[in-house]
Amino acid sequence: MTIESSVIFSDRSFAVDQKKIVERHTDHLGVNYDISYVADIGFDEQASLDANAIIVNQQTIDNEIANGIAECYAGNDPLNITPFNPITPDYQTWDELMFGISIHFLSQSNQLELQWWALSNDSISSTDKKRVWDMSQSEVSDVNGDVQIAIDTQASLDLYASYFNEDGSKP
Repeated sequence: MTIESSVIFSDRSFAVDQKKIVERHTDHLGVNYDISYVADIGFDEQASLDANAIIVNQQTIDNEIANGIAECYAGNDPLNITPFNPITPDYQTWDELMFGISIHFLSQSNQLELQWWALSNDSISSTDKKRVWDMSQSEVSDVNGDVQIAIDTQASLDLYASYFNEDGSKP
């Protein structure tokens, strides 16, 4: 999904050899993104429109992935609603969103981070995981096993009770 239109919304003289430009980029949902800057007279506005459209589009994709990751950390499943009802992403395909969110968790050096991916991981079929991640069934099973280990490890850590308080007194 991309920026549907990019126009010079405002172009006013600013100083002797400069002008203040406001670009308006509109996405497929009708949301406007304005970018303001000062440019020299003779500045290539079309090149700026094209470059900024690419930047705005990438920012919307990055924000959607970041919001999905935050949803996982909040204990929600940003890719599905239970009972199953696939959510259509706003700025990319479901596969792209699933890939972006899952890679965040699957690339962490701390295995306990996988626990936050568990709800989404469980709601995604092995067939979809194999296709999106370009993995074999054995590799997908390994990922599923590692997610379960993270859940079990966190559950074990949650049961731990310290023997002393930080001030040395007994709890």
